[in-house]
Amino acid sequence: MEDKMKEKVRNKRLGKLYSGMKIVVFLSILVLMVGVAGKVVQRKESVVKYSDFWKLSDQIDVLFFGSSHMLDSINPLYLYEEYGITSYNMGKSGGIMTESYWMLMNALDYCNPKCVVVDLWALDRDYQYIDLMEGNRNSKELKQSVSFFHDNIDCWPLTPTKIATINDLISDYELKKEFVWDFFIYHNRWSSVKEKDLKMAMGEVVENSYLGSTPAYCFDSEHSISQTEKIEDTFEYDTLCVKYLYKIIEECEKRNIEVIFTFMPMASSYEQDWLAVNTGERIADQHDILFLNFLPHDSQKLIDYELDMFDEGHANTSGMRKLTSYVGKYLCDVEGVVDHRQDPEYQAWKDLVKKSQEQEIQRLLGGRDLYLELSMIHDLNASSIIFLPGNSSSLQDDIIQKLIRRLAGSDAVLRAAEQGGPYLLIRDGSSGIMQVQEFVGEQQIDSFASILGDTCYIGLKNFGAIYVDGNFENNYLNMDKYYET
Repeated sequence: MEDKMKEKVRNKRLGKLYSGMKIVVFLSILVLMVGVAGKVVQRKESVVKYSDFWKLSDQIDVLFFGSSHMLDSINPLYLYEEYGITSYNMGKSGGIMTESYWMLMNALDYCNPKCVVVDLWALDRDYQYIDLMEGNRNSKELKQSVSFFHDNIDCWPLTPTKIATINDLISDYELKKEFVWDFFIYHNRWSSVKEKDLKMAMGEVVENSYLGSTPAYCFDSEHSISQTEKIEDTFEYDTLCVKYLYKIIEECEKRNIEVIFTFMPMASSYEQDWLAVNTGERIADQHDILFLNFLPHDSQKLIDYELDMFDEGHANTSGMRKLTSYVGKYLCDVEGVVDHRQDPEYQAWKDLVKKSQEQEIQRLLGGRDLYLELSMIHDLNASSIIFLPGNSSSLQDDIIQKLIRRLAGSDAVLRAAEQGGPYLLIRDGSSGIMQVQEFVGEQQIDSFASILGDTCYIGLKNFGAIYVDGNFENNYLNMDKYYET
C-alpha cells in the first residue's frame, strides 16, 4: 500500500515535471518564432548601415557624426584608400546634435576611437524630442523624423545606453515601446516583406559597402546656388543642440578623444548656417578644436558648387572625394590615427576598398548619364576617349564643357564649340602619369600613338573615326550607334 502511494506521488510529480517541460518547450518555440518573425518583418536600413561596424569596431580610429550632409560628404573607404585611416560614418538623415551625442555614446560601448568629427549643421535647433520637434511641424514631418531614427538605432542591442537614448529623445510612452522592441511597429509589415528580408532573417549578411556613408552617384546641373552673405553674429543663447555639443566635447575630453568640427558645403546657405558656424568657431576656440568650414568664404576654394553638389545641400561623389581627401590630411596629424594599409590585420578594409572600386568601375561602364560619366572619369582618374561631333548638343552644353575642361586641363573644348566641332579627347594613364591629347576641328591624322596603339583619326563636322593598328574595319567611335548623341 505504501509503495503504491509512493508510486502515485512520483507519477504525479513526473506528470507535473512533464507538463512544465512542455510549457517551457512551447514558450521557447514561441519566443523563437516571434524572434524570427521580428527579424523577417523588421526594416533593414539600420541593419545594413551598421553591418560592418560590428565586424570592424575594434579597429576603428575615427567616427563621423552629423546629418545627411555628413553621410554624403565623407566616405570611409576613400579615406582608407588614400590614407589608411580606419573610420565609420555614423551620420543620420535629418540628424541633429542631440542624436549625434547619443549615437556617440552608443558607439563608445563598442569601440575606442582616437578622433570624433562632428558636423555643426542645424546647431540652431532647440528641441529635445524628435517626435515633437519644434511643435510647428506637420504629421508627415514628425513621422519622417521618427522613421529616420528607426533607421539609425533599430539594430543596436538593448543596452542601458540605448534605453537612455530612447528616453531622452522620445517623449511618447507608447512610441518608446517601438524602439525598445520594434516588433510592436513592424508586426503588420508582412505585405511588404521581400526575399531580402527572409534571407537576412536566416543570417545572410547584407553589408553597407560604404561603411555607413551614402555616396550620391547622381548629377543635377539645375540645382540652385544661392549663398547668404557672411555675417559675424552668433546665437543669442545656447540652444539645446549647442548644449549637447558641449556634452560631446566633455565626453571626448574625459576619454582623451580628439574632436574636430566641420560644416559641410551647401550650394544654398542661410543666415542660421552662418550663426551656427560663428557659434561653432567660438566654441572651437574655447576648447582648442580644429574647425573645417566649407561654407563659401575667402579660404574655401575646394568645392565647385556646380559640379560637386547634387542638390542645394549635399555633395555628390565628386565632392565627397574632395571632402574626404581634405579632411583626411588633418586626421593624419591626430595622435593615434595611423596608416594601416601595410598591416595584415586590416585585410578586411583592403577587401572592402577593392570591392568598392570594382563597383564604381562597373557603374561607370554601365552609365547612361553623360554628366555623371564625365564626373566619374575624373574621380576615378580613368583613361578614356571622348568624342563630340559638331552636331552634338553636348558640345554646346556649359556643364559638359566645364567637366571636359576639368578632365583635359585646358580650354580647347571651348574653341571646338566656337568652331562647330568636332572635338576629341584621349586620356592615357597606363604609364602611371595621365597623358592628355586633344584634337579640335576637322582633321585627319594617319598615325599617332595612343592608349589603343598605333592610331588613325578622322574628324569631320558630324563624323569621327578611330582606327587602330591598320584595322580599318573597326571604327572605335562606332558612329552608326552614337551618331545622334
